Amino acid sequence: MPITPGISKKLFILLSFFILIFYGTVYGVFIKVREMSDASARIVGISNQIGVLSNNLKNSLLDMNTNIKKLKLLKKDVYFHYFETARGNYQKVLVKIIGLDTGRGTPAGYWRDIDRTFGGYIQSGVSMKQAMNDNYTWIDAEVMGRWMATIAAARKDNEERIEQDLILINRSSRQVMKNCIIGFGISILVGIMGVLFISRSIIVPLNKLKSGLKRISDDNYTYEMDIASKDEFGELAAAFNDMNRQLKADDEIRSDFIATLSHEIRSPLSSIRESVNMLTEEVLGPVNDKQKKFLTISANEISRITSLLNHLLDASALVSGSGAEKRQVSPFDPNQLVHSAMLSITPGAKARGIRTEFKPLEQAPMVKGNEKEIMQVIINILDNALKFSPDNSRVDVRLSRGPGKHFLTCGVSDEGPGIPEDKQSLIFKKYYRAREVRKHTDGVGLGLNIARRIVQANGGDIFVENRPDKGCTFSFTLPVFQ
Repeated sequence: MPITPGISKKLFILLSFFILIFYGTVYGVFIKVREMSDASARIVGISNQIGVLSNNLKNSLLDMNTNIKKLKLLKKDVYFHYFETARGNYQKVLVKIIGLDTGRGTPAGYWRDIDRTFGGYIQSGVSMKQAMNDNYTWIDAEVMGRWMATIAAARKDNEERIEQDLILINRSSRQVMKNCIIGFGISILVGIMGVLFISRSIIVPLNKLKSGLKRISDDNYTYEMDIASKDEFGELAAAFNDMNRQLKADDEIRSDFIATLSHEIRSPLSSIRESVNMLTEEVLGPVNDKQKKFLTISANEISRITSLLNHLLDASALVSGSGAEKRQVSPFDPNQLVHSAMLSITPGAKARGIRTEFKPLEQAPMVKGNEKEIMQVIINILDNALKFSPDNSRVDVRLSRGPGKHFLTCGVSDEGPGIPEDKQSLIFKKYYRAREVRKHTDGVGLGLNIARRIVQANGGDIFVENRPDKGCTFSFTLPVFQ
């Protein structure tokens, strides 16, 4: 079985590869720059030294020629000493130039030619007495001209070599910059690959896990994460799927138990209700007012228990999905449906002085869904609004287009206490009831959960938000019939 490296090992390998390329590029650039700097210093330095020495060589030759002429003219021995000094300096400078030229690796050869061609005039000794003789000629003008021209040509060649060396250095610097750009480009590419790797190996699984956890928080246990790897995230996905399947199984067992229990309770409850009705209607004999009062209380409690059992059965049916194949989806008028739902809660609202207002939406489009189920959603939300609204307050129902052109939104606003922000994500959960209302209101916490399941089954969404002044607004969307 192949061993799959974990996320930490993959990140370590990627980071090491990035560091290796980045610092390898930096090191290579540093070495090349240093080599180029040394080469430029050596090549240009030698050429510059030859240029300076060649100028001294030319000046020494001119000094020799000038002093020998002054010696012949003025007959003073000091000019002979000047001549000898210039001659010795010429020889030293020429030896240095030849040595530097040889050290360049590609010597021009001009300076050795100068030494071979005109070296005899320098090396041949002459006494001061011979030099003062009018018939003595150290060098004629033609040879002196060729000598100076040859030095000038050698100097020009040296300048051209300096220019060529600078061109080579410039090319080398460009190549170094090119290599540097390529190296950093590879580093950037590796960095982008690293970001893509992190996005695919870490961020994408985390987003999937986040989506799955959100669905679990909405009591939806059908989502399973894809196990695309065998690293830590693959193990996490497998553990999440196992947990999700276990939660789904537990929820189904709980729903089946509640459904079975509700069915078992309904049969004796129906018998009790019929018995109470027969006693109230005096079928079995006359009853006094006090007995009738208690029988009425019993009948009301039986109705309340029956309503709770119906909610439990509805919730169990939605969880199990029974009846989904028989769901009839058809277009219906949302204005008429809201109006019918409000008629069913009007008596209870009037008893507490609560005003219910609904302004029909003009040119409302037909809505697609199960009309009976959507009616139950509106009634559940209205019942919830009346339950938490103070007496003599108002409940508003409104219809609006959106979001987009394919949905219609129904909103129910009340003037109750509102819902704390930290509780808004919990109120749609099954059996959830806020601690503040458990002792003051009836119910088992299924009305909003049933409403959410119905809305989602019909292709919409449901949400709640607090109003700026007072109360809150429950809204749900439904697809428009097209």
